[in-house]
Amino acid sequence: MRILILYATKSGASQYCADLLARQIKGCTVCDLLKTDPDITPFDMIIIGSGVRMGKFYKPVLNFIRKNEILLMEKKIAFYLCNAYPEALQKAIEKNIPQQLAKSATCIKSFGGKPPFRTSSDTHWLVEENVNAFIHAIFESLDELNTNRV
Repeated sequence: MRILILYATKSGASQYCADLLARQIKGCTVCDLLKTDPDITPFDMIIIGSGVRMGKFYKPVLNFIRKNEILLMEKKIAFYLCNAYPEALQKAIEKNIPQQLAKSATCIKSFGGKPPFRTSSDTHWLVEENVNAFIHAIFESLDELNTNRV
């Protein structure tokens, strides 16, 4: 089972969350979309993380989704968002993720976010129950993939 975690970050929150997920999901590959444009063909599951500012995902994530939308529909996919206003999650989903892709996603969660225009080295912004629910959904999806392959 090959898993790819992609993210783009400005405040560092999305990278922190990608690293957090990578510690839980052993053997996955992590890529910063600001530094690379990965080929997703060999991967079974794609996890995409983005910060959200003013209701928009970061541009590298939006560009990646647009460029790879058809191929992403063939994969297991999940999204995590780092936004300081989790109550705006549904609007961010509708504005940034194509409807069919959002419907097919294993999981879409807000992990919380660092307040805008503030630097914070602590992780009080992180919504741990959403992170745990996300990881649980990922492992359920992987179990389902493994069962279907047998």
